[in-house]
Amino acid sequence: MDRQEELLYWLWLCNMEGVGHRTIDMLLGQYKHPRQLYQAKESELSCWLKGRKLTQFLKSRDMDRIKRLMERLAKQNVRFLHRQHEDYPNSLRHLEDAPFGIYVRGALPPKGARSIAIVGARQADEYGCSVASYFARELSNKGICVISGLAHGVDSAAHKGAIEASGYTLGILGCGINICYPKENASLFRAVEKQGGILSEYGLNVPPKAGLFPLRNRLIAAMADGILVTQARERSGSLITVDQGLEQGKDIFSVPGRIGDALSEGCNSLIQSGAKLVTGVWDILEEWGWEKKIEQKILNHSDITLVNIEKMVYSVLGFEAKYIDIIIEETGLSVAQLLPVLIELEQRKLIRQPRPNYYCVCV
Repeated sequence: MDRQEELLYWLWLCNMEGVGHRTIDMLLGQYKHPRQLYQAKESELSCWLKGRKLTQFLKSRDMDRIKRLMERLAKQNVRFLHRQHEDYPNSLRHLEDAPFGIYVRGALPPKGARSIAIVGARQADEYGCSVASYFARELSNKGICVISGLAHGVDSAAHKGAIEASGYTLGILGCGINICYPKENASLFRAVEKQGGILSEYGLNVPPKAGLFPLRNRLIAAMADGILVTQARERSGSLITVDQGLEQGKDIFSVPGRIGDALSEGCNSLIQSGAKLVTGVWDILEEWGWEKKIEQKILNHSDITLVNIEKMVYSVLGFEAKYIDIIIEETGLSVAQLLPVLIELEQRKLIRQPRPNYYCVCV
């Protein structure tokens, strides 16, 4: 049996309607290879499958349909990898419920490279997104792959940070490999595919459903060496990824948040439960054996030359955007004194306006 024929049988196995993962796993235990299962007689199969399941199974045995599906995947630049394929990620093989096959656009992470999953709230505020982008960018600069779920909020910020650093980033979907969800992330979807890769255990046109995302989270955890939560509510879906990671023996990192902030409750709770508190990339790198040669902190811009008034304005800004009246109050400057400084710092790309008259640092 050549490689292409083997791919077809595995693709058939992954596209049977009405036959679940556990049933397929049981059948593979009996027949060892999808081709043997495909060729099994109905009288044999009736020992394992009954009623509607048997009917659905027999109906699925249409190799012309599978060949057409393979052609459609190829036209959309989608690669199908089954469990026994040499390029199937080893990190997924160890899962108890490892996908029988996965669909990939772009490239998988380089073999042997460290990777981190950066996850958090879909409704993350400017601070949460800035922190996610910062960690993604700085870790990418160290050659670490950034993994996330291409959702709103923290996920998007993490992918963007890795892209800004020209690093590798992997988006793992809870829907079909050809579906961008949310639709607003279409340009990011394309950028992630171009600079890294997109992975799903679901084939073409599988719509996003609530029940698929917790299943997706186990793949995010499996593909990463560690999981970083930058901002999350107490009952955040991101904590499902953490739970999966703990079961798989992954390192868990969490960025502390403000007391009483609903978007920080999940992060603070993780730290109380034993997650490593991180305030900069070296907290993660040291955990992984990097030798710390230079102390690095978030917002450490010692190489920036600023005059005194610029230093004063810059020093009161952080990740979280401040309204101009607050900056005036904290610096004691007049509007006439402050505005030229803000314009200068913005032109030098040291600060930015996420919305009119609100300023934060660029990190």
